[in-house]
Amino acid sequence: MSYNLDFLNRFFMMIDEEQQKNLLSSRIIVFGVGGVGSALVHMLARSGVQNIGIVDFDSIDTTNINRQMVAYHNNVGKLKVDELAMQLKQINPQINVKKYPIRFSVDTVSDIDWDYDYIVDCIDDLNAKKLLIQQANQLKIPIICAMGAGNRYQEIPHFEITDIKKTSYDPIAKIIRKFCAEQGINHLQVCYTKQNALKFDCKTIGSVVYYPINMASVMCAKVINDILNR
Repeated sequence: MSYNLDFLNRFFMMIDEEQQKNLLSSRIIVFGVGGVGSALVHMLARSGVQNIGIVDFDSIDTTNINRQMVAYHNNVGKLKVDELAMQLKQINPQINVKKYPIRFSVDTVSDIDWDYDYIVDCIDDLNAKKLLIQQANQLKIPIICAMGAGNRYQEIPHFEITDIKKTSYDPIAKIIRKFCAEQGINHLQVCYTKQNALKFDCKTIGSVVYYPINMASVMCAKVINDILNR
């Protein structure tokens, strides 16, 4: 099958043929397609990734519109994976999207086709995040995990990629550091910020678009460069 890759010309002019092949043949699965995940999947598709898995059980809510690239007023109530898959087809009609409209848990691990080159974790639920880290470690699939991006709006966002052992300030990273130590997981690459989150008296996490989008950009850059240079 021939692909019309003209939309990739501005990127592919900067990389060699071997790198282009690596990118076009790569298989990447993203868990959680909310604020960080939906933006990241858009970026992967616009960078030439042809095979993408997307995992999310949730439907679009009005409160998602302020920060999630999948969410619009006219698709509230629809499944995020269904809407995102249609959007990706608008970017690249030849793209192969595998949808998993499930809540990732011990009961649904076997529902996932684990034949992927890279796992991207954008899950909010900590138990599901821990399970995914375990699964990636067991299967020896490279993984990158998002830490906290919510409850922040002040300052210019600054996210970095590092090993979980080198993180600080982030409360989610603290929990994952302890988990990795208990499980004997020696290395885990994560994306996090040292910028302090605001504290509120409610359980709802506040969010503004430029924080999750920035995190998605940094994570996507790491994934793409890893794929190009493998």
